Parts: sequence; C-alpha cells; structure tokens
Amino acid sequence: MNQQPLDVIHFPLLGNSLAIGVVSLLHIAFASLAVGFMILAPIAEAFGTSRMFYTDMAHTLTRATVITYTTSLVLAVMMIELFIGLFPLTNAWLFNQFRFPVFLAIAAFFAQLLLLYPYYHYWEAIRAKRPRLHIAMGGAAGVLMLVWVAMLDGIGSYMLTPVASDGRWTGLFNPTWVPLIVHRFFGNLVLAGYTIAGYGAWRLGRLHDPLDKAYYLHLFKTGLLIGLAALLLQPVTGLLYAVTIQGAAPQAYAQVVKGPYQGLVYTQFSLIALLFVGTHILLRTAAGDRSEHLWIERALMLTAVLMVGSVGHPDFRRAFTFAAVALTCWSLYRWRGRLASSDTPDWQRPFVRGLSLSLAVVALLTYLTMGTIRETARRPYTVQGIISLHEEADAPAAFTEGKR
Repeated sequence: MNQQPLDVIHFPLLGNSLAIGVVSLLHIAFASLAVGFMILAPIAEAFGTSRMFYTDMAHTLTRATVITYTTSLVLAVMMIELFIGLFPLTNAWLFNQFRFPVFLAIAAFFAQLLLLYPYYHYWEAIRAKRPRLHIAMGGAAGVLMLVWVAMLDGIGSYMLTPVASDGRWTGLFNPTWVPLIVHRFFGNLVLAGYTIAGYGAWRLGRLHDPLDKAYYLHLFKTGLLIGLAALLLQPVTGLLYAVTIQGAAPQAYAQVVKGPYQGLVYTQFSLIALLFVGTHILLRTAAGDRSEHLWIERALMLTAVLMVGSVGHPDFRRAFTFAAVALTCWSLYRWRGRLASSDTPDWQRPFVRGLSLSLAVVALLTYLTMGTIRETARRPYTVQGIISLHEEADAPAAFTEGKR
C-alpha cells in the first residue's frame, strides 16, 4: 500500500535551524554556568578546611549549580524534542554513530544527580559527620558532569570533523574532540568566574552589615581572579582548537574566517577585546591607581583594536591576542598587592561594581558567540560532508518510502 510522503515540518516564524539555535543557546548559557560552578564548588570546600570563607563560597556555588542545572535540563528536553522533530535524519544518524557514548552519558548523568542533590540538600548533616566524604561527593559529581559533557562534545565535534565510525566509540576520536573539551572547559571557568564577580559586586552594593560586605567583597575578588586566570589561558586553547579545525575541515574554517560568516568572528574578538580592556580598567580603578602614566592602558586598547581589525589575517590576529594577554598579565602583577589587601574601598565604588556586572554579560555573550561560530561553520551541512540541510528537508519523504 502506497503512502503519501510526510510533510516537511517548518517551525513558524523562526525556521527550523534558528528555533533549535535559540533554545540551544539558552540551554548552553545555563549549562555552562552549572558546569563551572560544579567544578569550583568542591575545590572551594576543600580550601574551606582552613578558611571559612571558602566553605561559604562553596555552598553559594552549589546552590547556584542546582538552580542553573535544573533550568538547563528543562531547556535540554525542549532542545532534544525540537531536534528529533525538525532534523530526524541527522538525529537518527548521530544516535547510531554514538549509541554507546550516549548510554555512558546517560549513566553519568543519573549518577551525578544522585550525588549533586544530596551534596546540596544534606550539606550540614553530611559535613557534620563526614566532611571528607562530603568533599568527595562534590568532586565525584563534578567529574561525572565532565564525563557527560565530554560525550556531548564528542557528538558536537564529530558533526564538524567526522571520521569513519563503527557506531561504537570511534566517532568520539575525531580531530577536534579533545581541543573542544579543553577550550570549553576553560570557557566555562571564564563565564563562571566573571559571573561570580558580578554577583559579588551586585550584592556588595545592596548590603550594610560589615561582615556581609566583607564576604561579598572577597567573593567579588575571587570570582574576578578565577575568570581572568581562565581568560588568560583561552587564547592558547583557542589556538589549538582553531588550528585543528583548519587542518581537519579547511572549508569550514575558511568560510568563517574569510567567508560569509566572518562577521561572527569580528563579534567574538570584539567581545574578547572588551573583556581584556574592561578587566584592566576595573583592576586599575579598584586598586586606586590614579597615576598619570597610562601608557599600559593605551597600549592594551591599541592592541585590542588591532586584534579585532586583523580578524581576516589569523597570524596577525593571534600575535595581537597574545600581546593583549601579556599586557593584562603585567597589569595583574602590578596591582597584585592591592588585590590582596583588605583595605580596598575603591572596590565598592558604583563604577567598579557596574563594570563587573557588564563584564559578566560580555563573558556570556563571548561564550555564546563561540558556540554559534562552531555550529555555523559546517553549513550547509548538519554533519559536515555527510548530511546536508537539503537532504534533511527530504528526510520525511525518505522515511515514508522506506516503509512501503
């Protein structure tokens, strides 16, 4: 019996790709924060054995993990439902290629849930009797979270740089899998660090109790140092990732760096420039440095402009990026004493607090732009060189013919 081909599903107004893109970006925004917080929480708790501040910080981060993680799960379900319905061919292909990694990711996900929620909800009860066990629970939850993130990164990297796969584990070992894991790991810390700093700065301006202000001032500084340290490492991990893409998928790399999607790279490096320059200004202002010798700031601004202007010339862009890293390291070294000092009234200035909140937003936009570039690079394919958007549009008819 002949059946009529199924109608292609078109998401209203946004279209199929943009619909999944919007939900995916919302999911990534919360998921990246959850990963960053979950990594930092048990580390902070371990430091808390000698300093109470870090124990309080760990509890704050765990509460934030539960909130952001739960929100990201709701968005993940929406994203998966859209992906199955709007891109059935790609979904079926990827599941067949990554059946075993998906099972591992699901197992790690449920095991991590069984550790995360008791870790938070029974915080005091477990810490009172077995503090080391509590730290181990948090550390194990963080490791398990990284396991399922690594499996998902394997699927995402395969879509850009696929390799011959037997449908078991070989698809994971594509050229960009490990570079993507490393780059996203430090990207999570950049976003988490600047978000912690922004939260600390926001709370600092709304409190009057000296003890509370001291806690959030310390949180502000600690988050900023975490975010900045990871930011200084990102050009190295980004270079590794970009060079790997260039070698494994030169056509995809070219259409982003010099082709129709170059505007996304300009946007990304403009945001990175804002992070470097904004962090420098924040450090100088918070340190109370009113010196007339501002050559380092002017040099950093010039370097940032040249970095953005040389987007289409990767060698020059990379040189200017590492120059910005060097200048920022110099700034951090110069003001290290003031950062460690408890007598820092300039940290509570409205300008400093507002700038910290702005940098948190810039860090988020930078992270999302990088994800957008990675997903856009493989167009017009959903899986580079294997499944095109045109073939995906014909998938409902193909599936129906297969049932005749």
